[in-house]
Amino acid sequence: MHMELLVTKNEAVVQMMRDRFLIDLISDKGNKLNRWNGQIAGLSLERYMSFPAIALVECAGCSADAHEKRQHAERLRAALEPELRDEMAVFLDGEGRVCLLFPWAVRELLETVQQRFGGRFPFATNIGVGIPRSRFADLHHSYRQAEQSLRHKFYKGSGQVIHFAEIKPYLPTAEYPYAIEEELGYCVKSADHAEEIECKVDLFYERLLCRGPIRIDEVYEMTIRLLIGLEKKGLADADKESAYKKYEIMPIVHMETLNEIKSYLKSYLTELWKSLLQKNGHRSIIEKTIQYMEQECQHASLNSVSQKVYMTPTYLSLLFKMSTGKTFIEQLTDIRIDKAKHLLKHSMLKNYEIAEKVGYHDSRYFSQIFKKKVGLSPSVYRESAGK
Repeated sequence: MHMELLVTKNEAVVQMMRDRFLIDLISDKGNKLNRWNGQIAGLSLERYMSFPAIALVECAGCSADAHEKRQHAERLRAALEPELRDEMAVFLDGEGRVCLLFPWAVRELLETVQQRFGGRFPFATNIGVGIPRSRFADLHHSYRQAEQSLRHKFYKGSGQVIHFAEIKPYLPTAEYPYAIEEELGYCVKSADHAEEIECKVDLFYERLLCRGPIRIDEVYEMTIRLLIGLEKKGLADADKESAYKKYEIMPIVHMETLNEIKSYLKSYLTELWKSLLQKNGHRSIIEKTIQYMEQECQHASLNSVSQKVYMTPTYLSLLFKMSTGKTFIEQLTDIRIDKAKHLLKHSMLKNYEIAEKVGYHDSRYFSQIFKKKVGLSPSVYRESAGK
């Protein structure tokens, strides 16, 4: 039946048969390959038989949705096929990825493919290249190597042609750089500039990979371990009311390159650093506000104090409540009553004089507030204190 279809010279049929043959070939389905004996010529594959190799092409960073990824692959194949027909066979593998079958002599063309077609799509184009084989039947080895080469984009970055022959074996594990985690935690709390944090993130991965590349899943694990370590140091509770956003694990493990992970960490830790700076700045403002209230409790008001700390009354009132749990008036009343208690104990001033000194012009209102806060009237409190 296959021969009858091929005899028709129907281009669509030949294309379909060639794709099925190539998928069987790279899938190492030995039993199925026997049925193709003698038909390579009919499939127009002779030109690719001189030290053939497999390359895999993908658009980096596209959606993880399988249907959308296949659509990208089909568009990429449609763009590649007309221009590579004489040098390479273009087809989709069983997972919907673009594959190139080519004779090793034209391997330099892969760089041109990456450069020429990378700009036509919204994503960078990665190409993983396997080692050439002497027999068509062994091309599944080249295909597996091309897959491993694509995974190495994690280290090499997107928009690259990566040859399997250039990849060093991954180390099974690496020593965790505890000292850099400590330095990074301190840096987030006390750095003067965001660049200091970025340098520490780079140093963390330099130390992690100082003996060479490690398994990619190990890098993910070490990254999550770093974030958990920083969280245990109290950084995650930096400011519950701030815009600080807790890290998320799932986006990290879906990042395709080490540079993406570094960029995420730098951005996350820089935002945390800014949050801490803001919190410390707010603390300083609240301290100054309370200091003004204590020094000038006789005349202090929300409007007068907000002018001294260069804030609007509304924002200072909100910030004060968020930071202390009290309203501005509650804090001012506590300060006035504490000062009144001191004067009642240690002076001979009359009650109405004390009321005026702490900011109450109505002595009866002062007495009401004092009794509400202390449980005793000013006169009874003075007597109980021995005056």
